[in-house]
Amino acid sequence: MRANLTRGRAARGASLAAVVLATLAACRSRPVAGAACRAVDRLVCDGASSALVCQGAAAGATGGTWRPVACRGARGCARGGEVDDCDDTVAAEGDACPKSPPLDYACTPDRARALECDGGRFGLWRNCRGPEGCKVKGGRNIECDTTLALPGDPCGQAGTVSCSLDRRALLVCAGGTLTAATSCRGPRGCRAERDAHRVDCDDSLATEGDPCDKEGRIACAVDRGSELGCTNGKYERRRECRRSECRLEGTELYCD
Repeated sequence: MRANLTRGRAARGASLAAVVLATLAACRSRPVAGAACRAVDRLVCDGASSALVCQGAAAGATGGTWRPVACRGARGCARGGEVDDCDDTVAAEGDACPKSPPLDYACTPDRARALECDGGRFGLWRNCRGPEGCKVKGGRNIECDTTLALPGDPCGQAGTVSCSLDRRALLVCAGGTLTAATSCRGPRGCRAERDAHRVDCDDSLATEGDPCDKEGRIACAVDRGSELGCTNGKYERRRECRRSECRLEGTELYCD
């Protein structure tokens, strides 16, 4: 986040000298957390890894209060020319953040979660359970590896998919959370290729009661002793395989 810093200017005329000196002194005085401020959204470094931001009490406010924010990112808080820059790409849940800048995201220090600034506080945006975790790219951009997830994890676009942590189920985003769509108990399990934006699910094996996403889909039981079929979103036993083990060859299932 960046904000312009006000610089005092020299004034002409001896009669204005006292006013000018008072103005310069005010400009150079250090902001204090909780004190009143005039320039809403102005940010000033308060240390190597902290800053103060002037936050208004309401939208469109002409003044506000100095509030502390953490600058946990690699660059901390640095003064540069006419602006102070606070690197808040790393944050803890509950950390204060400026209310005004839109789309302000951060990684937690353990790189396990991505956070979003909402209403002046960082809160959970995504769990980054994939092998790459949460990363800061290009100094400002946050990347969260959601190729692995748990049911109930928050998600964004409906229809996007992830593999369960044990790789035995395919999860799909619906209503802002991930839910189990179908089991992937086959030998290849659930495999996510992040760069190719592809997820493969080996649903050749299942257990009774497992979720399924296509009515009439068939699978072999894990013990290969029976054939299962998808009915109303769940796998149910269809028939026993008494003479030979259940097996799938391509799209054909054999159960004698």
